[in-house]
Amino acid sequence: MPIRSPRSGPAQPVRAHRGRMIALAALTVTTLAPTAAAAAATSSVADTASATSSASNVKPSPQTISNSRATFGIGPLPASKSDQRTFFSYQMGVGGKYSDKAVVYNYGVTSQRLSIYAADLGNNADGGINVGLPSQPFQDAGAWVGLGGKVLTANVPGKTSSGPGRVIVPFSIAVPRSASPGDHGAAIVAVLSTIGKNPKGENVRLDQRLATRIYIRINGALHPRLSIENLSVGYRQSMNPIGGGSAVVRYVVHNTGNVRLSAQQAVSVTGLFGTKSKVITPPGVQLLFPGGQQPVTVRVSGVFPSVFEKSHVTVTPSLFADQQSMPLSAAAASTGFTAIPWMLLVCLLGAIVLGVLIWLLYRRAKAQPQAKHGRGGPKGPDNRGGPKNSPAPTTPDRNPETLRS
Repeated sequence: MPIRSPRSGPAQPVRAHRGRMIALAALTVTTLAPTAAAAAATSSVADTASATSSASNVKPSPQTISNSRATFGIGPLPASKSDQRTFFSYQMGVGGKYSDKAVVYNYGVTSQRLSIYAADLGNNADGGINVGLPSQPFQDAGAWVGLGGKVLTANVPGKTSSGPGRVIVPFSIAVPRSASPGDHGAAIVAVLSTIGKNPKGENVRLDQRLATRIYIRINGALHPRLSIENLSVGYRQSMNPIGGGSAVVRYVVHNTGNVRLSAQQAVSVTGLFGTKSKVITPPGVQLLFPGGQQPVTVRVSGVFPSVFEKSHVTVTPSLFADQQSMPLSAAAASTGFTAIPWMLLVCLLGAIVLGVLIWLLYRRAKAQPQAKHGRGGPKGPDNRGGPKNSPAPTTPDRNPETLRS
């Protein structure tokens, strides 16, 4: 089927992860009404080079109902039966040129009109895979891919008994002499645009994008290198005074070399007295292009506060199957932080205050009987109280002379 240059609307960046066969897909919603607000966009990743159009809270218009479940795909055109490529990968020198072919499939029964364009392929701010938009200026290898026009239109026929409908998309790669050694990324993107309505009844355009990857390695010195940056730790105390809290470790994995890499991570925390928490293995870094960054947040539980603690992070890079073997070195970083056992200190202070109160009450209780004895006065020899030197009682005079008179 012929391919010609069309008009094409903007789409949104797409994320993807590495797998055996990966395609980049996204469904974006753009409001067409002059005063309407854009509806929310959703994205997805397919493990095969196909995708199905769908959107929540969007009702297709009558003229696009037949397209609401359209399924299409894009990938390398097999050069032979043994060609099992799921993406494009080339090694070239500066000034080099190469021609190849992609193929767009239509798995639906009705023909589909798709827009096709070349774009940069790299990482977005949170480490996901980012595919550039037709309206964005090229920053990398997207500018090296030639399709015969900035944006093309392909009318892809529906499937038949012999298989899915398809359109072949020839393209060329021309590497400029200013290209830097190492790995570069590009993509060929197919876009299916349909019209629908959002819950407010406004007309919206649904752009479903699917991309096939192009990896280009430029000859020269290769430096596979990852670094750990902006490492910081925050400690959260447990309410249990003798229990461990959690350390929230934050850092950025940065590809400072010129080779695309994946990586495995390990995070641990050691205490003042050599105590060590269990090693946490966060999800691996799926794909970082040169210059790409991925922020990481890890929670390490069971960290007993021993005032001075230290967090350790290790990132071990690895290569992909299409890359030549080369020596790799792990990146490591550590930082100290304070973890004061406030709950334990509060409990100890409370115990000390309680002990002092008990001791004071005991002293007071012991002194109370002596105070009562003093108020009654000391007891005399007859044990009935009164002064000890009280005079003896008088007795009648028994002088015999007095008796006789």
